[in-house]
Amino acid sequence: MAKTDATTVFSDAAANAGPLSPAYVRHVADAIFTPGPVRDFVKSAFADGEQQMNSLDELLGALRGFFAQNLADNMRGAGMGGLDTEILAQAQRLDEFERHFSVDVYRYRPDTKPNPDAVFWPKPTHAKFPRSLFDTLPYVAPVPLLDKHTPIGSAGSCFASEIAYYLQNQGFNYVVTEQHPRDGDIPESSARWGILFNTPSFTQLAEKAFGLRDMPRLAEYHQAGFWQDPFRENIPFESVEELDADRELHIDACRAALEQCRVLIVTLGLNECWEFLPDGSVASRNPKSKEHVALFRHRVLTVAENLAYLQRFLDVLRIHNPDLALIVTVSPVPFMATGLADETHVVVANAHSKAVLRVVADEFVAANEKVHYFPSYEMVMHCLENPWEADQRHVRRDAVARIMSLFERMFVIGDA
Repeated sequence: MAKTDATTVFSDAAANAGPLSPAYVRHVADAIFTPGPVRDFVKSAFADGEQQMNSLDELLGALRGFFAQNLADNMRGAGMGGLDTEILAQAQRLDEFERHFSVDVYRYRPDTKPNPDAVFWPKPTHAKFPRSLFDTLPYVAPVPLLDKHTPIGSAGSCFASEIAYYLQNQGFNYVVTEQHPRDGDIPESSARWGILFNTPSFTQLAEKAFGLRDMPRLAEYHQAGFWQDPFRENIPFESVEELDADRELHIDACRAALEQCRVLIVTLGLNECWEFLPDGSVASRNPKSKEHVALFRHRVLTVAENLAYLQRFLDVLRIHNPDLALIVTVSPVPFMATGLADETHVVVANAHSKAVLRVVADEFVAANEKVHYFPSYEMVMHCLENPWEADQRHVRRDAVARIMSLFERMFVIGDA
């Protein structure tokens, strides 16, 4: 019958609970080593033998010594020959275990972190360490990427426009290769590519800029009283003829902007989109007429699809601008409307959209060098007491300033 251990009791080392129990030592052996003669020998020597271990540190030290000795000869003498390969493999497992353990044991220790405030959620009622969420800048350590001379650009949702305005107003070297008085006093993006709500639009931007895709030549009348290309949302033209005459000039401007930027901020907005059925191109916003709807289909993009679109976007850019650094953020601005309202409320659809894009941002950053996450979404949702305009969708300018103070703290060289 297999041996049954007593309950393994964990206690604070300060409690001086005495020697480690045999049951605990067996658990440690099972956690480190794979089944086989080495694990059996360790259990026999350190759990079932007369030698007692008074602490985990002592046990790990004994295991290190155990492998440092000429273990192969000792075990051959015990009638367990041919174990050299097995001993090496299990020694490597001990080394891997100790490397992970040395990190895990300090995971919640503020004094071991670059930013001690990054570990625990702020609690203003804490008896010893009161902190307000509304005074928090949610970052761990600076990533010095740029100064005010570094060519920087932005693309994305309407929140990206707020970032563009801030950078220009604060004297950063914001790249602008295309602008028109009709757009306002300050350009809202580096070229007139319009609002980009979804990840396929980023892919299309890079591909059209570098001659890898011919976008459909479409025009739609906007209810605000102007003509626009549905793939360049909110870029106004007085006529279809003016729009058509601008197409090639616009592509040249996109290419120039993407080549000149050394840092590009990308703001992810939605995971719902409208796909043009003839060739799969994706528009930033819904069709404006019944005839228009007939040529498009509504889609909800998965994590994998969003990630693939962003990766393609970056891969194309890096061919033509190898030193480009990307800063990725998720727009806090919620849906104006959802195409899923037969089954899903807009508030719920928005939560799903932001969650998907937040996961995508993390996976995208983890997969690529010189790609960094900027937590503007978290700032608005958690760290600002009153971030919203009266419409409860757009972010107040003073809130944007607070968010961009985090940007400067994280990414600007020499910021205090």
